[in-house]
Amino acid sequence: MSKRKMAAFVGLVPVGQLRRVNIGDVVVYDADPCYSSIISGVPGHDIEDVKLSNVRIYCRGGGTQEDAALAPPERENAYPEPSMFGKMPAHGFFIRHAKGLQMDNVEVGFLKEDLRPAFVLDDVKGAEFNNVKAQATAEVPTFVLKSVNDFATHHCKPVADMKLDRAEEKKL
Repeated sequence: MSKRKMAAFVGLVPVGQLRRVNIGDVVVYDADPCYSSIISGVPGHDIEDVKLSNVRIYCRGGGTQEDAALAPPERENAYPEPSMFGKMPAHGFFIRHAKGLQMDNVEVGFLKEDLRPAFVLDDVKGAEFNNVKAQATAEVPTFVLKSVNDFATHHCKPVADMKLDRAEEKKL
């Protein structure tokens, strides 16, 4: 098939949906620090109702302040491969274009000091973190929130219990 015909065909394929996902009882050790764990929909097509429970993730660490400032490209026409975004701004989870996220008994950490936050949430509607533990470096926030609605933490270390209706840009 020619490139022109392929481009026309790809333009006709509707955006898929990912919802009602439950992942539990997972342990990851010595994870590549470049990619973190990614939950990312595309603009206008959120990933919905994701629940993670009893998950432990330890990356190698070594992320820099420059890495923490990265804004991964959308790349909505690319295959969903973690490396397509390049380095990630979080050492634990990068979450974008999601709705109805719940994390219970989740722990993230690093083997070597990391200057990135544990969690970066961007365009997220409804995120609840229960009994979440995140290793942190001094002066580095645990959560970075951008355009987040209905965010809550309960028994999370090192962040206090809270409920936010809206956070346009906030570091916790």
